[in-house]
Amino acid sequence: MKYLKTFEAYGKIDSDIHEDIAKDMLPRVKQFRAEKGYYTVEDLEKYMKERGADDIMVSSVMSYLVSMCFDFDNEPEEELPEGWEDEIKLIHK
Repeated sequence: MKYLKTFEAYGKIDSDIHEDIAKDMLPRVKQFRAEKGYYTVEDLEKYMKERGADDIMVSSVMSYLVSMCFDFDNEPEEELPEGWEDEIKLIHK
């Protein structure tokens, strides 16, 4: 029932449910990033879709998060073992 008032006011000039959800989620996504070390667009999509959000809501909330200066990370690449370039050269010969 947290968003009941917001939902009832949705469509009025001064209210946007997606913006309110983004404001509510901002501390959580920052916490998730601190715990995991990174937070990607895919992480947000998964989190919101598990809770019943559609693509439009995910996209809108993501836009609001970015406008609130939350920059999404890229998934870190796995580190390759030392000397991997030499092994690739051997395969291509």
